[in-house]
Amino acid sequence: MGELGAFVSTHPVDNRRRWVIATQAAVVTVVAAVGLVALVVHPVWSAGRLVGLLLVVLAVAFPVAAVQAFRAARGGSRERFDVHENGIAHTTKNGRRAWTWDQVTEIRVTRDPGRSPRHGRNLRCATGFADGGKVRFDGLTTNAPVLADALTTSRPDAVAADDGMRGWKVLRWVLPVVAVGCGWYLVAAFLMLTDDEVEVEVQPGYVKMVPRFDDSTIALLAVGGLVCLVGIVMSLAYLVVGFTRSRRR
Repeated sequence: MGELGAFVSTHPVDNRRRWVIATQAAVVTVVAAVGLVALVVHPVWSAGRLVGLLLVVLAVAFPVAAVQAFRAARGGSRERFDVHENGIAHTTKNGRRAWTWDQVTEIRVTRDPGRSPRHGRNLRCATGFADGGKVRFDGLTTNAPVLADALTTSRPDAVAADDGMRGWKVLRWVLPVVAVGCGWYLVAAFLMLTDDEVEVEVQPGYVKMVPRFDDSTIALLAVGGLVCLVGIVMSLAYLVVGFTRSRRR
């Protein structure tokens, strides 16, 4: 195999399982969204807790469906990692890329054996290379711990401490923008709904006030408002947690 040396092991990625997870999450997302629309169009004042529950379910299920579907589509049905004596290769539907061990610049591994192994969350690994390439794999990769060990033992000097705050560097700037954007929508929607009537001249000298928006438009604005309200709450919660954790480190 050229500069990679002798073949050692192969590690297929179970993207079929990813599609199953994405489909399940998508079904939950649709059911939650339909339930929210139904409650907005036909409001039941005693269903406040149910609305909150559906919003939480929607906020969790939609990202899971989107991420798993994206990763499965990007990798393809034959995605795999091949370990060689002198390096590693990654094959996806777009082709094959390979790197020698001395091209590895950074390895970040998170191991949590008891955390949702059926969803691949029991292990996550991100590896960077000198050419700017990056690969990621999780517990849905066959013998993922063996693959992670091959990386860390071949380049122990490239292993970076996993402090759990890597994503925080981006989120601390993104979350305020999300909160402000959601807040702007809530204010705009409120102003639009409070000015819901316009004057229409029915006949000369006679003016009638009629609704500016129909029921479907009001329902869409209300659903958008509920989603934005959850977005603000979650953004502020993540900001508080993130700043608290970053100060402790």
